[in-house]
This record gives sequence, structure tokens and C-alpha cells, in this order.
Amino acid sequence: MPEYRADPESRTIELPYVHVRAEHPAAPPLVFMNGGPGSGSLQLAGYFADGLGLRETRDVVVLEQRGGARGTPSLQCPGAAAAMADAFTTTDDPYEEFEPAAVAMRACLDDFVAGGGEPRGYTVTETAQDLRDLREALGYDSWTAYGLSWSTQVMAELARIDPDGVDAVVLDSFSAPDRDFAATAYEGLELSLDRLGERSGGDFPDPYADLLAAADLLDATPVAVDGHNPVTGQPRTFRLTGDDLITFVHAGLYDVELLPVIPYLLDRLAGGNTGALGTLVDLGVEELTSHTLGQYWVMQCQDEVAYRRAGAGRASPLIEWLVADEVVCAELGLASPPLPPAPVAFTQPALVLAGSEDPVTPAPVADEASAGLADRQFLEFAGVGHAVLLQSRCGRESIAAWLAEPGHDVADLCDRATPAYAVVGAGDLHPTTRVARAALAADDGDWLGVALPAAFALLCVGWLAGWLAPVVAGRGRRGGAAGLVAGVAPLSGTVFLLAAGGLVWAAAGSLPTQLVVGVPRAVPWLGLLLVAGAAAIGLTARRAPSARARLALAGAGLLWLAFAAWFVVMVVLPS
Repeated sequence: MPEYRADPESRTIELPYVHVRAEHPAAPPLVFMNGGPGSGSLQLAGYFADGLGLRETRDVVVLEQRGGARGTPSLQCPGAAAAMADAFTTTDDPYEEFEPAAVAMRACLDDFVAGGGEPRGYTVTETAQDLRDLREALGYDSWTAYGLSWSTQVMAELARIDPDGVDAVVLDSFSAPDRDFAATAYEGLELSLDRLGERSGGDFPDPYADLLAAADLLDATPVAVDGHNPVTGQPRTFRLTGDDLITFVHAGLYDVELLPVIPYLLDRLAGGNTGALGTLVDLGVEELTSHTLGQYWVMQCQDEVAYRRAGAGRASPLIEWLVADEVVCAELGLASPPLPPAPVAFTQPALVLAGSEDPVTPAPVADEASAGLADRQFLEFAGVGHAVLLQSRCGRESIAAWLAEPGHDVADLCDRATPAYAVVGAGDLHPTTRVARAALAADDGDWLGVALPAAFALLCVGWLAGWLAPVVAGRGRRGGAAGLVAGVAPLSGTVFLLAAGGLVWAAAGSLPTQLVVGVPRAVPWLGLLLVAGAAAIGLTARRAPSARARLALAGAGLLWLAFAAWFVVMVVLPS
């Protein structure tokens, strides 16, 4: 593609795409691009072709965004992304915290321009023309356009500039170009939490108030949390203020599986229990740096940031990535169009999808901003955050049915009013965050936190196998009552492991994110089995026939008591 079509001398850039051909083509192709800007697209080709079953009757085409990580050139700018993550390691004013990211982004853009790059080529308008040119290159007369989040603007523009080449449009989590993106993000934050409060059955009547209360506590006493910079992999100590909390909670509301946990989490944080902050930081920093930030800023600084509400970043509370946008765009100084973006305007059938708890493109805004489309169907899905396609089974069924017959009413196809997950109630869990932290550390390669449970499991299984071996071999159990007492410890330990593991496994299967803030309420009571096992070890040691046996039992007893202490600290004590 030409990098900047207004310049006849523009250099050529390369954009990768995936082309999945239909087995029995009978419907127009579908073209998709992911949101962001800066989110990769190609990995979702199979999601459409196979997950939605489109491969059977229609081709699927997925185009990467210009400037993305897989494009040539790329505006990846890892130094700016690393500085973005490191901004959360201080308690300075956010407008100062993001200055290093702005300086790093300025250096990256200077290198890009010095290499022949033209930033003016990285806009919604140029991206829409990429799609039009790709359609012509592939020889399609027309196709159906699917946009997600930011790319809904691209697909709306494509439908406008290429009306004969687009037969229908899906706008998933519609980012209205004529609406103040910063304002809708703040509205979406409060609306999402209010709706979660309504779903909590009275357990958490006002999660937004809990968020503000928790933010006030962190402003008064910032909390240090050990973690790592996801861009560099280097260890970092994040120092969290109230604005940091607001930012990470806003990011967490994107996820359909994290949404039901957030009211419980905010209630704990408002009460001064900060144990879950480590996990929230891991998720939040990863979310904020997971896309191609250089591309994101070059595009947003030109298309959208200039038209945000004046001073939106200085609101209270602060969503800090909006502040980062202000700081970076001021540093880059890229020109914006002379007039604000216009409302979407095209005549093809449109399906507009919204999650009822979407914190960044809230459903009421998406509904109102798309109401002027000539042939529109609007569907809202309860319990869904951002990206209906990825987070709602009913949403996927509705999308597939509508694509089969664009303009057809699919409102009653499935149950859109019932969330996939109920909000976690105040009495559903025993509050502990240490187990989740140990599991996440093990997942990152730090096995020290789970070494003791692993050793305990080996002790119980090995001991039980040895105790049962004579029976299995047909020699019977010798030693009378003493022999039976010797089996109490390995039996109780094994039952403990199976019961605790079963409860946690079941909880993870129903809603894995609930383990971030607690464990099933029955798990701490399983500690009684550890007490019984410890007592049995003591009785067995008293009756041991030899000094060697007593020494072995003493070692087993020490390991048992060490694990019991671990269990008390990690599970029984609230955190």
C-alpha cells in the first residue's frame, strides 16, 4: 500500500493479511480488522472461519493494521511501552509520570521519520482505504465488514467511501467517532460498576462508591506491590495511588470473567484489605501495554485526542491512560483534521453490538450514536464487557445468524438478558489472595511458593502407597491397632489434598477469576484433617518399633507441621 495517498511520492508499506477460502462459497466474504488501534488482527482469522463456522459458506479475510507489530514498517516503539509500564512505579503527579513515555515516543517517531516514514499516513481514513484496495486486489465485488472497538470507525468509513463494495457492516463495541472518547470512558466506568451493583443482590449496593473510598485510602497511604515490567521482563516495585487503582479497575472491566469479581474486590479494598492489588496490577499493566503503543499514539493523536473534552484527563478520579494520551500527543505535536469527526453515515444494513458493562464504549452511547443509521439493529448483552464477539456465546450465535441474512431480526435468537456469570456474593468465598499470588508466581517460573505443598503431596501419596502395599500384595495388614493408626496420617492428608483440590478445581471451572480474591468457604475447614493427621503422627511415633522409624516419623511430622503452617498463612488467615 502507499504510505500516504495524498503524496504521489509516498513510499510503499507492507500489510500482512490472512485469506481463508470457503469450502462451499455461497455468501459474500467477510473482512475483519481488530481494534486498539494497535491490537493484532491475524490471530483471529481462525476464530471467524472455524469458531463462527463461516468457512463453510464464505471466505474470511483478516487484514493487519498499518503500523502494527506485524507490518512493515512497524510503529512498535518498545521504549515508550516500557516507560508506560514504569510510570506506575512512582507516586508523582500523573502528568509527570508519563513524561518519560512521551520522550521515548518522540524519539521513536523521530527515528521513524528519519527512516522515510510519514506519520500522516496512519489514520482511520488511510486504513479504510487499505481495505478497499485489498478488496479490489482480491477480486471481490463486495464483502461484509466486521469492526471491533476502534476498527468500527474504520469499517464505518469503509462503508461510506466504498458503498458498492460493502454489503453489510457489524459494529462490535462501537467506538463512535463523533463522541468524546474520554467522556464516554468515565461514563462507562461508573455505569459498569452501577450495573454490577444491581446484579449483586444487595451484597454490594454501590461498587463505584467503594472504588472511590479505596482510592482515597491509597492516596493517603500508597501501597507498594512487587511485579515486573511486561515489556522488558525486569522486576519492578509498583507504588499504587488512587488514580492507579481507578485505571487498573477500568482495564479489568473489559473482561467478562473478571467483571463478576470486581464488586467483591472493591468491597475488600474499601475496607483496607489490599492483598489482591498485586494480581490487579499484573492484569492492568499487561492490558495497558499489550498493544502496539507507538501505532496507537500516532493514530489517536491525529484522529481523536484533540477532540476530547477539555481537561478530561484532569477529572477526579483519573483514568491514567487518558492522561498518557494527552501528555504523549502534546509532545508529538501531530496535526489533527480541522473539523471534528462526523457521525457515522452509511446506508448498508448494520448490526451494532454492545456489552451492558462495557467501560469504554458503553451501551447507551453506542445505541444513541448509531441510531441515525438507515438500517440498524442494536443488541445489548448482559454481563458482557468489551468485545461481544470474544465474550458472549449468545453474541456469537446472533452474529452468525445475522451474517447469514443481513438485516434479519435476531433479537430473540438467544437469551441476551442473562449474564454468563453471576456476580460473586459477599458470602461465596473465604477471602484470601495469597493462593492466587503463589499460583501466578509459579506460572512465571518461581516455584518456591508452591514447593512446600508439592513436598507435602509427595509425602502423603508415597506414605499412603507404602501403607497400602501389603494389602494390595495380599499379605494383609499387620500390627493391629498400631498399624491402623499409622494409616490415619496419609489417609487424612490424601483426603485433604483431594477435597481441597476438588473444591478449587470446581471453582476454577465455574469462574476462574474468583480465585483471585478467595477460595471456596469450605477449604479452610479442611485444615481439621491436617490436625487429625498431625495427632496420628504423634501417636504412631510413640509406638514406633525402632529409632529409625521414629526418626522417619519425626521428619514426616516436621514437614506436616510446616505445611500446616503454610496452609494457615496462605489460606486460613484472610488477606
